[in-house]
Amino acid sequence: MTTFDGERIYYTNQKFTTDEEFNHESTITDAGKRILKFLKEFHFQDKFIYRDQLKENVANNEYILRVEINDIENQDKELYSFILDHPQDIQETFEDKIKELYSQEKMLNKSDCPDFQLQLISQQNPDLLRNLTAQHIGKLVTIKCIISASKSIKVKAKKILVRCRECQDEQNINLGFGPKPMNLPRYCLGKVQQKGAQTDVQCPTDPYVIIPEECQYIDQQTLRIQELSEAIPTGEVPRNFMVYCDRYLVNKLIPGQRVIITGVYQVPPKGSSTIKSNAIDTELLLPYIHVFGVQTNKINIKQGLSEAQRQEFKQLSRNSDIFKIITNSIAPAIYGHEDIKLAIACLLFGGTSKNLPDSMKLRGDINVLLIGDPSTAKSQLLKFVERASDISVYTSGKGSSAAGLTATISYQHNTSQFTLEAGALVLASGGVCCIDEFDKMRSEDRVAMHEAMEQQTISIAKAGITTRLNAKCSILAAANPIFGRYQENKSIQEQIELQTTILSRFDNIFIIRDVRSMENDQRLANHIISLHTGQFADQEGMQIEQDGHTLDLMKLKQYIKYAKSTVKPLLTEQAAQMIQNLYVDDRQKSQQPHHSKSGGKSHIPITVRQLEAIIRISESLAKMQLQEHVKEDHVKEAHRLFQISTMMAVSLGSKEFGLDLSNDLKQLVTKIEESILRRISIGSKIPATRLIQELSDRFHNQRAVEFAIHNLIQTEQLQQVEMKKMLIRKK
Repeated sequence: MTTFDGERIYYTNQKFTTDEEFNHESTITDAGKRILKFLKEFHFQDKFIYRDQLKENVANNEYILRVEINDIENQDKELYSFILDHPQDIQETFEDKIKELYSQEKMLNKSDCPDFQLQLISQQNPDLLRNLTAQHIGKLVTIKCIISASKSIKVKAKKILVRCRECQDEQNINLGFGPKPMNLPRYCLGKVQQKGAQTDVQCPTDPYVIIPEECQYIDQQTLRIQELSEAIPTGEVPRNFMVYCDRYLVNKLIPGQRVIITGVYQVPPKGSSTIKSNAIDTELLLPYIHVFGVQTNKINIKQGLSEAQRQEFKQLSRNSDIFKIITNSIAPAIYGHEDIKLAIACLLFGGTSKNLPDSMKLRGDINVLLIGDPSTAKSQLLKFVERASDISVYTSGKGSSAAGLTATISYQHNTSQFTLEAGALVLASGGVCCIDEFDKMRSEDRVAMHEAMEQQTISIAKAGITTRLNAKCSILAAANPIFGRYQENKSIQEQIELQTTILSRFDNIFIIRDVRSMENDQRLANHIISLHTGQFADQEGMQIEQDGHTLDLMKLKQYIKYAKSTVKPLLTEQAAQMIQNLYVDDRQKSQQPHHSKSGGKSHIPITVRQLEAIIRISESLAKMQLQEHVKEDHVKEAHRLFQISTMMAVSLGSKEFGLDLSNDLKQLVTKIEESILRRISIGSKIPATRLIQELSDRFHNQRAVEFAIHNLIQTEQLQQVEMKKMLIRKK
């Protein structure tokens, strides 16, 4: 250093306040005064909303304050506009004023009061995820979405204490909220601040170290949200966003929940990406939403209907042909299947869920299974239900796994965390899950649905994560018989590759057959030709006709939502007694030998679940008429639906030849059974078609051969495996 050189000058963290920054700071100060005035003075009907809420929350050990942004708009439009444009800047000021209000209410020093969290919510119409653009960055947004995945809770430092390694100077650094970078001073601030201080201590570059035990921490959680299925245009991939929650908002949301989120749409600042093994976590480089508030309660549909619409629906419910009107409105482009359409309508309206005093829950959602020949419009019915239901998920059995239907745990290599991701049944919670090609699913995948279909929950115990997700949805499934078409000369259990355990969970099981009839074929051909020639009106544009034949799709959806949110029908004593008597009769009939082809136990059981099925269908029919109580007429119609679906599937083909065998034929069947047991050793297996062909060539009576094989299956000496194509000797 020469004599011309002055003393060394240290510069660090230079921030010269510009006029723009000064105006912004003064605006923040002015906004703080307005916020305090709003919190103190806002009232409704002589009740101070936020002052009372603050006292109540503190009494419950919840240091939060939920503020509706619409209330701010009604009292102070300038403050409302400033919050929309600068939500991140106003958050700490707002929370500081909540703390100041509490200190004034309790007459305490502000430093002795706990910190509060602001939770902003909005009653305005939420935006769609795909509508968020660059102009929304830094702004307050409200979106409606579904939680698709959640990560475990992490701890983040809000304020850190750093200490110089050389001179022990201490500095407090406020990191605020959100994934902000943590930049430590490069030079010691203690030595610079001491003007003219004479010391031999020379602090090195990057002298500060963090003192973890002196830092302040908050909880934080990262979630992934997804567009609602009904908001996704045809052919588009659903949009996904990451959202960031902290403090009292963590552990409040689970995958499958439909929520309305209010928060700040922003891009992480430079340096906020986590670096691990020289790899940048690109997920944090994408825009995210810092959540300010969440609404999990369902929006009441009645708020979105005018008084004229409500009166129209009430008048429609009093129509004596209301069942026919709704049935005709279900997939009107599909010819016939009136009873199946009525059962699907019951599925859409649903029954009444109940919470018992012992915390046990009884489901109100209805499950329907369609089993039938090809080209009987099963898939088209499923597609219509997907459009008619406000919440729906459509999937195919062949491409669905147990994890895809329920939930899965995935490992994130960049963060070394496990993420819980919801499956189809969880995402369809509150609506309908349509499963096509149900018979093509693997049996172990179908077993995963047992809990969801009855308890309506998904229990997860994987990778150290133990939780339970809601799966409160109805299931509409379609399947084909095992031989492609339904065969009259075979029993129902020979043609359905479904276990009794899952069949008992369906309220209605329909066997749809393509019956060859010249008259019926002529009407069906005329109907299909009219569709192709454009003579049939598009279902989206069909209006309510004067004689009440049908509703258009939008009107039908509104009526279903209105009915589900308005009435919760319950059984009367007369209706309950009638259901009890009908159930006892059905149990006795199902156990009689002439109600199954084999004269033995039916593959489709009649259990207490079927009793509950009749109750749910009755409640659904009452809901269609907007009635608070289930009457005997509803029970009769529900039992009729049950008779022509499940009971008919139980008793289908009761005129089996095996019940009227002559003595000669009985002796032949016995001889064939003995031949089969000699032909197949215990534990070995043989193709069923080859065995039938061999025995038919030998005994010249295929009918007796099939009956002999069926008898051995019923007595569990033979077992069908590999899609019932192979027979294995068990004993």
